[in-house]
Amino acid sequence: MNLKRLFNNPIHLDTVDSTNNYAANLCKMSNLVNGTTILTKSQFNGRGQRGATWQSEPDKNLIFSTVIYPSLSVKRIFYLNICVSLSLTKTLKDLGIQAKVKWPNDVYIGNRKVAGILIENQLSGKLVQTSVIGVGLNVNQVNFPPDIRATSLSCEMGQVFELDVIFNQFFGYLDFYLDKLMDGHFEFLLARYYEVLYQVNEWCTYQDKNGSFQGMIKGIDEDGRLVVKLSEEIRKYAIKEIEFCGS
Repeated sequence: MNLKRLFNNPIHLDTVDSTNNYAANLCKMSNLVNGTTILTKSQFNGRGQRGATWQSEPDKNLIFSTVIYPSLSVKRIFYLNICVSLSLTKTLKDLGIQAKVKWPNDVYIGNRKVAGILIENQLSGKLVQTSVIGVGLNVNQVNFPPDIRATSLSCEMGQVFELDVIFNQFFGYLDFYLDKLMDGHFEFLLARYYEVLYQVNEWCTYQDKNGSFQGMIKGIDEDGRLVVKLSEEIRKYAIKEIEFCGS
């Protein structure tokens, strides 16, 4: 693997409460190389965005957290999410799977979730000093709770995948997109993001604190908020301020 920004430095664990927690604690105790990744077979207290949980069948999926030092302006913080999202969708595209990014932190195949992203940042002034990039990707799990609209690579393709092969493919793309970010190619990244953004330019039903409405996603603003067009106005939403209800 020919990398420009990251070092492939994996740390494998059989089980852990949360790879993000483990990575964050490790950062406090030692200097990790850029790209150090905690991978686990089983995670018993996985976390999603703002208190949500991430459940995964042991030894079937990719569960990991990668530590990077982006030295990125806080104003560009959402571009880290863009880089991770693009790395996931490009990895799946190589397998023949067309996936979309459901703003802000999920990856969908059709109307079912295949991956989740949780990025936790440590700031120093106006810069992002350290980022812990947590990813959960459903790979070989085929049974999910009935109340969860989820899928996996195996469900979609009908075969079993080698987890390390999928991870290495993702890691290479993460290095590629982070390199674009560090070189300031913001327009390139945003254009690629809009190509895979879930429900972009489609009239769909959403719900906010005022009730349900018909709207069209137009993109994101400079703060990473979702920009939604209604018939006579434009609204912008931060995380957890809008709910996707369907077409």
